[in-house]
Amino acid sequence: MSKSLWPEVQSTDVEPGTVAMWWLYQAGVIVKTAGGTTVAIDPYLSEAAYRFYRVKRTVPALIDPAEVHLDALLASHSHCDHLDPDSVPGFMKYPGCRFIGPPMAVDRVLAAGVDRDRTVRLAPGQAVATGDLEITAVFARHMVDVEPTPDAIGFIIESSSGVRLYHSGDTEYDARILPATRGVAASLLAINGTGGNMNAHEAALLAWQQQPGVAIPLHYGLWCDEDYGPGATLDPRDFVTTYRRLSPEGTTLVFQAGTCVKLGLNGIAE
Repeated sequence: MSKSLWPEVQSTDVEPGTVAMWWLYQAGVIVKTAGGTTVAIDPYLSEAAYRFYRVKRTVPALIDPAEVHLDALLASHSHCDHLDPDSVPGFMKYPGCRFIGPPMAVDRVLAAGVDRDRTVRLAPGQAVATGDLEITAVFARHMVDVEPTPDAIGFIIESSSGVRLYHSGDTEYDARILPATRGVAASLLAINGTGGNMNAHEAALLAWQQQPGVAIPLHYGLWCDEDYGPGATLDPRDFVTTYRRLSPEGTTLVFQAGTCVKLGLNGIAE
């Protein structure tokens, strides 16, 4: 592991009316509020995918789960690059951490020995409060023949000050995503286009329909390009180019791993 990001997350002061977030590669994101509530969404920090699929990470993990004190660990579905089986025990060592996800993901966490009282099952439309955040499950369509996840979800994360961000998890393009995700401060969208995900251009179309404060591509940068499968759209610039054609006045952000981004009600905070 490279130098840990966790001390920075802990020490970062988040201004009222904003939230902070850090990208951990792939679909992994940490979110922190002005009230100090800290959650991680889909953090993949191990080599579990190598054991299952012979897919090896090309960049080191940015945090060690055992040192992290989260209020909640969120997984959008049960695939190991979103629900990392090797990281769950470390995260859940902190007694204040709950696990939040769809039923198949919760079942895997229970099988790993986590107490049922520390888990929350969510289906689309259901919500749970964590500190000064409300976490709502939204529709996703992520059916992969080799490992179906019919209960996969995305997340709306909303702070008490009203800052809303959408995290797609893994999903194909589907208009059923739109009703709950329009007008968010930030839309974080999978773009790789293989394994049951939108490609960069489909993700740009979804973002254009959502009209977020800022549109942000996700789900790339962790593995060798060929390991994502043929036809993968892994260059975030493709997303940016297509989105700007559809929404010339729209704002985009290409994450830099480990760099703090502050969001306000209408997108990136000044």
